[in-house]
Amino acid sequence: MTHTRDDAPTVALDRSAPTPHAGALEWCARRFVWLAAAVLALAAFNLTFRLGHEFLTEWDESLYAVTAAEVLDRGHWIGTTFLGALDYYNTKPPLNVWLIALAFKVFGKSLIALRLASAASAWLTVAVLMSWSRRVFGPAVALLTGLVLATSFGFVHIHAGRSANTDALFTFIMSLTAITLWAEYTQPWRRAWLGPLLAGAFLLRGMAVLMPLLLVAGVWGLARPRRPRAWMPTLVAGALFVVPVGAWMAARFEVDRWAFLSRLFFYDFVARSTDVIEGHPGSLLYYPNILQKHHFDWLCAGAAALVLAPIPWTRVRRGVSAWRSQPAAILLTAWAGATLVPPTLMLTKLPWYLNTFYPVFAVLIALLIVGAVARLARAPWSWRQRALAGAVVVAFGVAESKLVWYSYAYRDLDLTDQGLVLAAADQLAGHRLFRAQDDRAGMFVASQLAGAQPSVATTPEIFLRDSRAGDYLIATTALANPNLEFVDTTGRFWLYRNCSPPLQR
Repeated sequence: MTHTRDDAPTVALDRSAPTPHAGALEWCARRFVWLAAAVLALAAFNLTFRLGHEFLTEWDESLYAVTAAEVLDRGHWIGTTFLGALDYYNTKPPLNVWLIALAFKVFGKSLIALRLASAASAWLTVAVLMSWSRRVFGPAVALLTGLVLATSFGFVHIHAGRSANTDALFTFIMSLTAITLWAEYTQPWRRAWLGPLLAGAFLLRGMAVLMPLLLVAGVWGLARPRRPRAWMPTLVAGALFVVPVGAWMAARFEVDRWAFLSRLFFYDFVARSTDVIEGHPGSLLYYPNILQKHHFDWLCAGAAALVLAPIPWTRVRRGVSAWRSQPAAILLTAWAGATLVPPTLMLTKLPWYLNTFYPVFAVLIALLIVGAVARLARAPWSWRQRALAGAVVVAFGVAESKLVWYSYAYRDLDLTDQGLVLAAADQLAGHRLFRAQDDRAGMFVASQLAGAQPSVATTPEIFLRDSRAGDYLIATTALANPNLEFVDTTGRFWLYRNCSPPLQR
């Protein structure tokens, strides 16, 4: 173990004496700033590319969008509403809604503003994870950690960095909690930061605060030898948790007594953990399957590192016997356990419950690959080194291609009628817009982003019966009717205007 300037423990990778072919790790160290800037630029691209050209999804994202717009328009910051009534379906505290409402206020209502907090949280997760990894494992691991995380499909796309949901910010809070636990190892007053971090976790996800608490308990419980902990930083952390959480709970209690707070505990936590709710079952292998389904590229690169440069058995034995005396090993073990065990034991399974694990996943893959590079550097440039380099390049290419392809193939605005609504927003503003369905996402885009008055008409005949001249209809097929004026089309949806003379109605 070596030490940095601030006396924080760090892990030294196994490196042989310098050889003509050991330059990759040194090259990363010499050019770390430029390479880190490139990784962060890539992360920014992956999180913002076409961010305003992906349709608003039904259920969670549209719920947050509607509620945040109502918070801004009606000022209901404590008792948040959905379609004008107190919202008891989304049984989470309102931090994410507040952030979206603030983004709407500052930047105006748009799909980009809606997702801004999540995209920023995901980008900051990459940044802080690279900074921490550099201090602990060295520049090469830090750069590869950032690259893996910035191109991880689940971290970017699945309910996460490119959506308006809570997962990206919660993953950021979990990462900061882990880094704080590392920092307080040598600087006990850093522990005070656990208070606002845990408060943020609660105000964002309610009882999901148990996940970062489990991480704290895991790190403190696994540490050997046990070290006495200063009580004052712990008290300050507790106060910094209780004050904001208690203030919000008291304010919410004044709105509807226990109606919301009881659902926050009994439905969002107890029922979700002990029963399959809303039709989302899964076995104990659910999350390993999600991991290989979404991240087979980097898993294959990690497997290639192990096959091409196996870890010597003696080193494995030494690592297993001494891991509890290594702060980094304890932290990564507790971090992985806290983010894998609770979702696995819960009976309700959803792919994005794995999102908090992805930072740990990125670190572990980076450690495997950089460790293999260090072991292979002892020999002249060989087919094994070329094969490992090729595996990493292919993994990166596949991972990056998936992100771009998915945006076009599965999330493009024109796959729904939202693209047509936004394209014709200037014409639709102030007019009634009839659609065949009353889904929340489409209604939000029509009313809040295009300024139209959404209505429902399941057939053109119903539209002509219920509308008046100047109203608009979105149809899923081309129509031929003298009372309908063609306006625009995306090839999937057609926009028409009621042009029937008033006297005929």
